Parts: sequence; C-alpha cells; structure tokens
Amino acid sequence: MRLTKNTNFQIAKGLLNDVFAKTEPLDYNKWVRFIDDRPNFFTWNENTESGKKTLQNIDEISENFRERVLASLSKGGCFAEYDSKKGNYNISISINKINNWITIQFARTPRLEDLRIFVEMANHLDALLLVDGTKVVNEETLKDIV
Repeated sequence: MRLTKNTNFQIAKGLLNDVFAKTEPLDYNKWVRFIDDRPNFFTWNENTESGKKTLQNIDEISENFRERVLASLSKGGCFAEYDSKKGNYNISISINKINNWITIQFARTPRLEDLRIFVEMANHLDALLLVDGTKVVNEETLKDIV
C-alpha cells in the first residue's frame, strides 16, 4: 500500500463504507487519556498559539459557528509534529462524536512510526485504523506499507 499526504485515515469501530457510515461509539475519555499520556507527541488545539488566540477572541466569532469552534478547543482536536519552518503542524487529529470516528490528516507523507502510534491508538480504543474507511492498517499490514 502506497501512502501520500492526501491519504484518508480514520479510526473507527468498524469499516466506513460511505460518508454517512456510523459505527459504534468510541470511548472519548480513553481517547483523551491516550493523548494526555503522550504530551511529547500530541498538543491539544487549545494549547497551540492559534488555539489560545481563538479562545481570547471567542466573542468575535459569530454565534452560528462559536459552538463548533469551542468544541474543537475542548479536547476535540490535537496536533503533532510542529514544523517551525512552515509555522504549522504536520499531523492533525480530530474526533467526530456524531459519526463516531477519528480523522487523521497529514501535511506530509505519513511515516511508518506515525502509523505505529495510530495503530496503538486504535488498539487502545478497541477500534481499527482505516485507510479510505475500508482498508485496515494493523501491526501485520504495517509490514506492507511503503
């Protein structure tokens, strides 16, 4: 399996055969603990410079969008691997509590060590790391990733 920065990764309890798929809920508290237990790798959105500025200016955000913005700043999303040259994070992770999955996005080609931590996250949540919602990535399939 060849991966690029545009490859779609999700963590869910089952396959996501279409955009309307809804699986068994993930344990949100276990996900938060997983992120909190790895502060050298993950940074919560609300702890980034951008997140702090957004919180300071929350009253300037339209009420129609404020709830969504606050959800992303309340342990709803996190980042990994800050790129100081580009001024952004290379990995973005967010949980979708409505559809019961976690989305992982890369600003660069994913590396094997990245995928290992997300396989670990999926295992911790009794879930699957998925590519395009239908291909399972686990310890065995990591061997076939280029």
